[in-house]
Amino acid sequence: MNPNRKGQLYLFLHAHLPFVRNPQCDRFLEENWLFEALTETYIPLVQVMSRLAEKGMPGVLNLSVSPTLLAMLSDELLLSRYSLHLTKLLELSEKEMKRLSNDPERLDVACFYHNRLVELIEMWEHRLRRDIISEFASLERRGKLSLLTCVGTHPFLPAYQAEPDSIRFQLKLTVHSFREFFGKDPKGVWLPECGYFNGLDAILAEQNIKYFFLETHGALLAAPPPKYGVFAPFKTPAGLLCMGREQSSSVEVWSRNRGYPGHPDYREFYKDVSKELDRNYLGNYFFSGDSPIDSGFKYYRITGGEQKELYHPWQAMNLAREHARLFVSNRESTMAALAPEMESHLPCILCPYDAELFGHWWYEGPQFIESVFERVAISKILELGSVNALKLDPGDTEIHNPVFSSWGENGFASVWVNPQVEYIYPMFFKMLAIMKECRKVKNLSKIQKRVLCQMYRELALFQASDWAFMIHNNSAADYARFRLREHENSFMQLYALFLGESDRESILKMLEEKDNIFPWIEKII
Repeated sequence: MNPNRKGQLYLFLHAHLPFVRNPQCDRFLEENWLFEALTETYIPLVQVMSRLAEKGMPGVLNLSVSPTLLAMLSDELLLSRYSLHLTKLLELSEKEMKRLSNDPERLDVACFYHNRLVELIEMWEHRLRRDIISEFASLERRGKLSLLTCVGTHPFLPAYQAEPDSIRFQLKLTVHSFREFFGKDPKGVWLPECGYFNGLDAILAEQNIKYFFLETHGALLAAPPPKYGVFAPFKTPAGLLCMGREQSSSVEVWSRNRGYPGHPDYREFYKDVSKELDRNYLGNYFFSGDSPIDSGFKYYRITGGEQKELYHPWQAMNLAREHARLFVSNRESTMAALAPEMESHLPCILCPYDAELFGHWWYEGPQFIESVFERVAISKILELGSVNALKLDPGDTEIHNPVFSSWGENGFASVWVNPQVEYIYPMFFKMLAIMKECRKVKNLSKIQKRVLCQMYRELALFQASDWAFMIHNNSAADYARFRLREHENSFMQLYALFLGESDRESILKMLEEKDNIFPWIEKII
């Protein structure tokens, strides 16, 4: 490889949460998913990228932000509730420093959390002014982020291939949402759950999408196989560029048993003080009914068994730097091995992860990312590149047809299409048939137009892949089943109102306030 040309490392984070908003409750448990992600992932990542920009550090982080997450990050109700959440956390941190005043080791950890919260609140309230989306755009202008999108409400697209128009609708939501928030059309898209089926690239091309990504085997099993496997983009039948995930970099970060986040010196996620201290001390804010809500105050490291050892934040942060060094060194070794075989193209390595892994699940993850940038900056054969600059290998002139695939357990959709969740799809197709009949009605009244828009919102929210994932993994499964029933019930009530069989306009007003995503939806239906 030319010594003046460096291989491309595409560090890619996919940021997504299902749309959760309940104005009828002052404190709604599942809204905490957003609050935790902001506190532990999104704002820390912004802090990291801002520091890197200030230091003039080279390199780009690729970030896809789902339309549902963008909607929540711009919702005034949720943003004001998040500010209250930070106030409650700060109050708890002050109580914790008093409680642990005679326990110097735990007090050090409590002070660490307190100081981090003070800085985070300063960032959120005064620098960001509660607007993290604008900061994403600013970081892109400053050359530290490359922004792209995900599909609509995050549906598992292979499950809907029998009705391609439903996929087209989700893609219209995708493009319009990105345009509303960032003032431009997206070039690339992250497919929800990496779900791909034959012909999807043509549907993506209709929306002027230029590139997308696959799980490893989706690329390697393409017909014919790409010349350089997952180490270079290739062209699909519809003319889009595509890349597959590189496995070894995934194992190092994702693997429960072999990945860096499982090291015993990192913070233990599951031992939160909300499960150890009583309600009188914590206050009602950190409870939903009788169930405690994680506060983020965790005093133990992973270690082993039930007897966890005390967490040492700076020891863990230093370990994250060492793991970043190892991660970069391993990618350099891969690049060095690839270079002699790829004279016609720069070797590329795609390293995609869920954004929430960094900070929320792996508390030291943002430090790892910052250190990766610092290590790559001094690399002689590697640079952190933007996926918006993907280029086709001039030595690979063939067209490659990717195979049906997904990431996740087993790699072929079994998380989202299985006996536990198979009832979801007939429900959807029944509602879709009803929607098609409603679309045939001419000369709609004003109320019918509003009802039709809300029916589309309920249908889109029903499609979120999150619900099947939660049910299959038995993680918040009851809530997922509740949301599916709720959206179906809301849709059917709206249908009755559309037909004039109900005069309960209050139902429409309530749903417009609760499920208020995509306020511009009338423009695309």
